[in-house]
Amino acid sequence: MSSVWLTLPLDSAAVQNLRIGEWVNLSGPLYTARDAALQRIHDLLLEGKQPPIDLKGRCIYFVGPTPPAPGESVGSAGPTTSRRMEPFLPLLLDAGVSGVIGKGPLSGHIVAEFQRRGVLYLSAAGGAGAYYGSKIYGAAVAAYEDLGPEAVYSIKVENFPAVVAVDLKGGDLFEEGPKAYRKE
Repeated sequence: MSSVWLTLPLDSAAVQNLRIGEWVNLSGPLYTARDAALQRIHDLLLEGKQPPIDLKGRCIYFVGPTPPAPGESVGSAGPTTSRRMEPFLPLLLDAGVSGVIGKGPLSGHIVAEFQRRGVLYLSAAGGAGAYYGSKIYGAAVAAYEDLGPEAVYSIKVENFPAVVAVDLKGGDLFEEGPKAYRKE
């Protein structure tokens, strides 16, 4: 199966024709964040304050990378379950996030928000943390260093594979994929 090669930050024209189930390979800068950091960012946004990172046009990878081995940027960097991040997503989308990478399905109302706002949801494979860690070429704490692995990191990825889970045309892989399977 062929893949689409995308450069980050995402160009809105480049993602318009992507469809659920299509593989993409990402190269460029990402932010990492998960529960604790997203709660802090969410609270700042609720107060009308600017978060410590500029979210406009950026992609967030739901991950808390493990400490690196000598000479590596990070250790294991497998995706975190996206549904746990749902309480934070509406304000992140308001702040201009253009894409999210995580694991597993999202609730229907969140999928609708992604599609309404033209935000891409990509799914990374659970259990492949060592592999994903090998695709990260540079990592630095961008915010909330006190959170350790759950800090916000600015990372650079190269040929980072993910599958389109929610596209901009109304497709939801976690909804439609099982239906297609049951028809066979």
